[in-house]
Amino acid sequence: MEYTCLILDDEPHALELLAGYVNKTPQLKLTATCMNPLAALEIIRQKQTDLCFADIDMPDLNGLDLADLAAGYTTMIFTTSFREYAVEAFEKRAADYLLKPITYPRFLACIEKVKNSSERVGPEDHFFIKTELKGKLLRLPVNGIRYIESAGNYVVINLKTEQVTAYLTLSELLEKLPAGRFSRIHKSFAVAHEAIRSMEHLQLRLDDGTVLPIGKAYTAAFMEHIAPFTFISKRT
Repeated sequence: MEYTCLILDDEPHALELLAGYVNKTPQLKLTATCMNPLAALEIIRQKQTDLCFADIDMPDLNGLDLADLAAGYTTMIFTTSFREYAVEAFEKRAADYLLKPITYPRFLACIEKVKNSSERVGPEDHFFIKTELKGKLLRLPVNGIRYIESAGNYVVINLKTEQVTAYLTLSELLEKLPAGRFSRIHKSFAVAHEAIRSMEHLQLRLDDGTVLPIGKAYTAAFMEHIAPFTFISKRT
């Protein structure tokens, strides 16, 4: 599959760098480079691009506002020199958040993430799942999931208002859910990031009071997953 790409940045050297990355990467095709957010929006709304690499700190219309206007037309990937935008970028359902200076290996990791997620359901989608009752399919909203518990060949999906047992392994289900919104934290548990209230002593407390364990083998991967949205002072 070929992905068409648009790059939006008010810095010429940033445009040149990402354009070079796109042009030398298989399966990517450069549609346009823009320094004007409104010009970029016009191209996006004409459905001429699959991926939009957008700088956040732009005059007149910043990248976060652009994401709202472009919702449903393209996949947003934010580029910025400022880590403090990470939470807002996450809320805009961006596919990734690239901190400048952007290296080519980091760019490739972003593209691989996009490719992997293209086969998954979208962040606002619903999906059908085979339940424990023979012959029954149930339609579930992705954004209603709080956490998922493994039960052998089954999973118990804990939603805001109900529990659903489905004939599927935890690994199989996670392969199809949006990677940026869920993390496996234990051999028996996965959690929706939006449901997390706090983390302490290898435990997660969810916003409904549920407490889930974090397995030691999963701690490093989980912390890496949430690192872009974690703010810690560098002061000693």
